[in-house]
Amino acid sequence: MKKVLLLLGPTLMIFIGLTLFANVPLTFGLFYGWLLLVPSIVNMKQPGLFKWRINFTKHSVILGTVSGLLFMILIFASVSYLFSFLIDLEFIRALLKKWNFDGGMVWLLIAVLIVLNPFLEENYWRNFIPEELKSSFSSGKSILIASFFYSFYHILSLIELFNWPFNVIAVLPVFLAGAIWGFIRQRTGSLAAPVLSHMLADAGIMLVYLVHIHVW
Repeated sequence: MKKVLLLLGPTLMIFIGLTLFANVPLTFGLFYGWLLLVPSIVNMKQPGLFKWRINFTKHSVILGTVSGLLFMILIFASVSYLFSFLIDLEFIRALLKKWNFDGGMVWLLIAVLIVLNPFLEENYWRNFIPEELKSSFSSGKSILIASFFYSFYHILSLIELFNWPFNVIAVLPVFLAGAIWGFIRQRTGSLAAPVLSHMLADAGIMLVYLVHIHVW
């Protein structure tokens, strides 16, 4: 039961904030509060269970930067190419306004997504959750399970942002990215490369928003 709650908790936070209240700032508060506080509380009860393990070496910086740039280019190029099929521009602008992802706060929200989000998501899904699962599953299965539930809550936003069937198909690259970051974390023993790669991938998503959606 504990593992199920840990796996579904982030999805529940996004469901409450985004689906029920349609408010991005509230969603960020609930979601990132969970990602930050839950591992901290568990670690207080079980000291030494896991550590952040962020070691910035030359190898990790190169690996994270190269993989992240590839993700950024793929995200921006693919969405830009398929933009007219993926998105109803007026609808998406109205939806983002409804979610309070507009106005002066938008730059703060973008900064949160690019800077804070990769650290907290990578720590939770590539560090904390695999440690919780390793007593029941192999390291490979733990990474895949974590990647599945990491991609699962993205459905809540993608299903409204993109037209069918792209909203469902778009979840597959999220799962793949999560699995790649998980195996990089396992191979290097550090979150440094996944965090850097994740930052650049999120920057690619925000670049799509700024170039194609944001009203200047």
